[in-house]
Amino acid sequence: MQKIIRHELVEILIPAGSTLTRFQFPDIPNLRNSHIWGLQVYTRDEVTNSIISGALVCTHTTVLHQSFITLVNYGGKEFMKQIPAIDFNTISFDLNTSTNAFETNQKLMVGQKVNYPKSYVEFSVAPAGAATLSYLVSVYYSLPMAEEEKESGFSFGKRG
Repeated sequence: MQKIIRHELVEILIPAGSTLTRFQFPDIPNLRNSHIWGLQVYTRDEVTNSIISGALVCTHTTVLHQSFITLVNYGGKEFMKQIPAIDFNTISFDLNTSTNAFETNQKLMVGQKVNYPKSYVEFSVAPAGAATLSYLVSVYYSLPMAEEEKESGFSFGKRG
């Protein structure tokens, strides 16, 4: 199992009543020029409401059976095209019955750079409901090596 280097929680908001089936990832300054090492998508079974917006997280069916993720690099190449999001939901538990999470086969990247505003989630059926929904994704990443080395020297006794 790979160690978490850095983590960013990313939210794609799906407006109430929307009939769209494609939603772009937002531009996240912390993820610009970063190297991606893994993704985790969440359903309402794991997280009820987003900490970012407070919106209700998408249902199990919407996320795991109707959504597909495409990641684009800075050259415009879709290096991961329409991969079923179920491949990135590797934590299993039900908030109503258990607090013990079980993690299965974690899908890991190899440090690709992702142009998030060009990347998107696509649905086979428009996911919108009566309220705005949150499509919640954890991105595990690292900075370029020179930046990681610069930041690794800090400790309680040696502050920047």
